Amino acid sequence: MSEFARSRAMRQFYRNVFTRLIELPETDVMPAHIVAEIFSFKSTNLGRLEPQIRDVKTGLEPEKDEALKHLLCAIVLANHALDESESEGRHRLSAEENAQIIEYVVAALKGDNNVNYLVAAIQILFRINEIPSALFLINNNLSLVSKSGPVLKILLLICLMENDYNQAMVVIQALTEDASLIGEDPMALLMITCGIYMLGGIPDSWIDFRPLKDSKSEIAEAGYDVWIEKTANDKTTVLVTCDKFDYFEHAVPLLYSVYETNRDGLDVHLHLYNCDEQVKESITSLRDQLPELHISVSHEKIVSNDALSTWYASRRIVFLRHALQTFGTPIMAINASVLMRQHWEASDTSLMLLRNETSPFWEVVSPEFIYVNPGEMAQRYFDRVAHFIEVNLNSGNATYGLEQVALFASLDTLSGMEQMSISWVESASILSRQYQTDAFCWGVEKNNRSCAEYLASLIQKYQR
Repeated sequence: MSEFARSRAMRQFYRNVFTRLIELPETDVMPAHIVAEIFSFKSTNLGRLEPQIRDVKTGLEPEKDEALKHLLCAIVLANHALDESESEGRHRLSAEENAQIIEYVVAALKGDNNVNYLVAAIQILFRINEIPSALFLINNNLSLVSKSGPVLKILLLICLMENDYNQAMVVIQALTEDASLIGEDPMALLMITCGIYMLGGIPDSWIDFRPLKDSKSEIAEAGYDVWIEKTANDKTTVLVTCDKFDYFEHAVPLLYSVYETNRDGLDVHLHLYNCDEQVKESITSLRDQLPELHISVSHEKIVSNDALSTWYASRRIVFLRHALQTFGTPIMAINASVLMRQHWEASDTSLMLLRNETSPFWEVVSPEFIYVNPGEMAQRYFDRVAHFIEVNLNSGNATYGLEQVALFASLDTLSGMEQMSISWVESASILSRQYQTDAFCWGVEKNNRSCAEYLASLIQKYQR
């Protein structure tokens, strides 16, 4: 774990998840409006805030006064890292800004190294991707921070990213011995559950891994409503799942892009959640306008609940299993919020998955793009994935990341030869969020000029 290459390469989302909330009771001596700007509104305006921070009369001893103010300045500057958008206007911290944050942190801890400041400093350094510095503080102050939930979660994430499962076991034990350290944090629970699985355990709560051991992968009939029957079966079928909002916001432009780039090689099937007559009418119009796509449609009612996004994401994979069994065509399951940019070259591979070396292991299979040909191995794999998902949904385990855990864990049910037959493709070549012109498709980001221009051109050309 000397270089921490994978931890430093992971997407900013994971560095933010345990650092968005920084608790500093010491800020009670600061004006409420300054505290709110820094911690609630995540202000990044250091030029305006630093003079205000420095001018406050806190009543603290001079060293402690300076320490608090240095730490607040560090947090303001580090708030830039919380912007996870891939837009052109995103402010990325420079090496000079990172160095300035470290200077603030070091100065703060010299003035006051109480446990709250240590935890905040570790969170700040982790947020700005100074992994070695954050670990240095942890290792040198272990007795003080060993009961800190945020610090243990950060340490566990680094261990899992670096495949250091011996150390991960120690951290998991520390977290599970005191449930208050975990709270109801879904990411922490996901890490602990998946970590236990990678250590050889079979967790049965939060996410139940026991379905992997079932001798049969029985799938209940879902009772899908067929709105428009699938008839054409000589081309690859693009499978898009969405609710009403995502249909109009994303799926319609996606269909325009499929027509623009692949009308001769791809058909489309829409699997809809909780839609209505307005969507039906729109689809009827699109079928007339884009006849080469042979648009077919199925519909599924899902009872409203607090985890609807997890249900939608997970039921998408369950329907993919059904489509593979019934359509008789290769299937390309793709996110609604993408736009196709290039022509698709047909492949005879049994299963094509995206590889992203910077993702945690539970994201080893990206659900954003899956290409699969009908066949025994692929069908067994998706039977197992769907069974895993259905058991968990029916047990009330509609937890964050369920579909990704099902996809990654079910790979272990395949033989070594079967796993070797999977085609792993570099994620950026298929689904780019950096908007490379040669990528097969782009993730939609309206704040990106290239993406916005392409989206506008499709709408202008095809929208009626």
